[in-house]
Amino acid sequence: MDPALRAVVIGAGWAGEGHTKALRHHGVDVAAICARDATVVAAVAARLQIPEASTDWQATLRRVRPDVVTLATPATLRSQVVAIAAEMGCHVLCEKPLASTGVEAGAMYRLVQEAGIKHAYGACHRYDPSVAWLAELLRDGAIGRLQEVDGSFRGPPRGGPLRPWTWVDSLAAGGGAMNLGFTHSLGMLEQITGRVPVRVVGEARVRRRRAPVVGMVHDLRDLRKGLIKSPTAEEAERLQWRECDAEFAYSASMIFATSADDTTASEILVRTLNGPGPEPAWPPNGWRFYGETGTLMAEGSFSLKVSRVGSGGALEPLPVPERLASRLPTVGDDGENKWAALIGDFLADVRGEPRGPYPTFLDGWRTQEVIDAIRAGRGWVDVPAAARGTGAAAA
Repeated sequence: MDPALRAVVIGAGWAGEGHTKALRHHGVDVAAICARDATVVAAVAARLQIPEASTDWQATLRRVRPDVVTLATPATLRSQVVAIAAEMGCHVLCEKPLASTGVEAGAMYRLVQEAGIKHAYGACHRYDPSVAWLAELLRDGAIGRLQEVDGSFRGPPRGGPLRPWTWVDSLAAGGGAMNLGFTHSLGMLEQITGRVPVRVVGEARVRRRRAPVVGMVHDLRDLRKGLIKSPTAEEAERLQWRECDAEFAYSASMIFATSADDTTASEILVRTLNGPGPEPAWPPNGWRFYGETGTLMAEGSFSLKVSRVGSGGALEPLPVPERLASRLPTVGDDGENKWAALIGDFLADVRGEPRGPYPTFLDGWRTQEVIDAIRAGRGWVDVPAAARGTGAAAA
């Protein structure tokens, strides 16, 4: 590995930490980490032993002139960073969502293409070994020709009306349930089926219109760990409140096809429902893949337990083979390992080495167009042909 590659990470939260670990795993020198809050970024830099903590990302990029820039911020900042990184010839990895809208995402894709730089999009759960296993089963005809996919994901709502406001509550900042979870689910389905969405219809629902502000919620893991707590009703009355416009639930139907051409011979119907509520007794949360000769069950969200439905509805477990599970790097937790897999392929491309396919800004643009169509709720919408492309960067 080339020790000369240097990187700057922008964003000091959960993803910024994951990017740092993944870059180092692949021999990259992380020269600096940038974020808005001086105290937070200094603490993260010290914990991760990064030489420089900065609140001025532009000055840092100009001074360090890194080979690679990774973006782990809310979506509002990303287009400006990508523009400057592209101008400097830096290769760019951007977390999901790529942007706040499909229009902005398309502009970012065209920018990096014109600059001739490598670009990656952080839909890292498509690297889960179960995704490769399902793709292999479908490719090998385990259920005959794939005809339809449906998925349902329900669970208890997190927090409630007094859950502190974060960027997740703002569409402009890249929040909403689809930007958090559907970005991964769609990438996984594209990888599994070898197809991309060409038409979509759906609707999104907003749960609350206002939320109390409890300081700066820097890392969403702090909410999940209970380190930042919701205020009581009495406390909330004394707090500032901010508007919320991001969805908490959605449903969609999509037509997937094998190429940018809408050819009915390759089409499959995909339906998904996501929202709070009691988890279903049957079928469990996850995906069902219906073929001409059988059905595959994939239970879970981002790591899937695979079974084939046999006669009488009995499930035949199809565990992920060790040869696929062992491909995943060992860096830290499950998410960090998948970041490391994605970043490994991206860096191999930067270095001109053999690599696997990885998600690019094209995938991020296409995903955002699908999300925009679901949020609009105006009937069937065609995904722009240019955004359909060929999926993840080809090997």
